[in-house]
Amino acid sequence: MCRAVNPPDRHLALEERLFHSVNVDGGRAVDGLAIFLSSPWFGAAVAVALAVALAGARRDGRWRWVLALALALALSDAGGSQILRPLLARMRPAYALAPGSFRFIAPAANVGSLPSLHASNFFAMALVATAAWPWLGPLAYAVAVGVAWSRVYVGVHWPGDVLAGAVWGSLCAVAALSLARALAGGLRRRGR
Repeated sequence: MCRAVNPPDRHLALEERLFHSVNVDGGRAVDGLAIFLSSPWFGAAVAVALAVALAGARRDGRWRWVLALALALALSDAGGSQILRPLLARMRPAYALAPGSFRFIAPAANVGSLPSLHASNFFAMALVATAAWPWLGPLAYAVAVGVAWSRVYVGVHWPGDVLAGAVWGSLCAVAALSLARALAGGLRRRGR
C-alpha cells in the first residue's frame, strides 16, 4: 500500500514571522471575509462573471478576450499544480507548523503550497481584465490582493506562496494575451 509523501518544509524564518503577522484573529467578520475570498466558489464565480462580461461587452474581438482568459486560467492552474508544485515542493503552514501555534480556519489538502493557485488565478484574471478594460484594473487587483491575503490569513499558504502565485499568474496572463492576439491576427489574415 502506497502512502502519500508530504512535501518538504521549506520556509524561511522571515516568512514564518510574516505568516504569523497576517494569521491573526481578526474577529468573526474578518474571518468570514477571508473564508469567503478563499472559497473555490468565489473564484469560479469571478471567472464566469468576467468571461460573460468579456463576451457581452467587448465588441472588438470579444472571443479573443474570452480565449485569453481561458488560456490564462488553464496555464496558471494546470501549470501551477502539475509542474511548479511538484518542482518546488514545500509543505503548507497548516502542516509544517506545530498544532496550536497558528490559526487554520479554511480547508486545504496536504499537498504542495508553492505557488498559491488562488493567488495565481486571481492575478491572471486581474491582468486580463485590466488589458480589456484599464479602468477595471484597480478593482481587479484589489480583489486579487484580497484573495492572496486571505490565503495567508486562513493558514493555508506562506507569504512567499502568494507572491509566487501573483508572479506566476501574471506571466500566464501575459502569455495567454499574446497567444490569443496572435491567433486572432492569424484568423483575420485568413479571412481576407
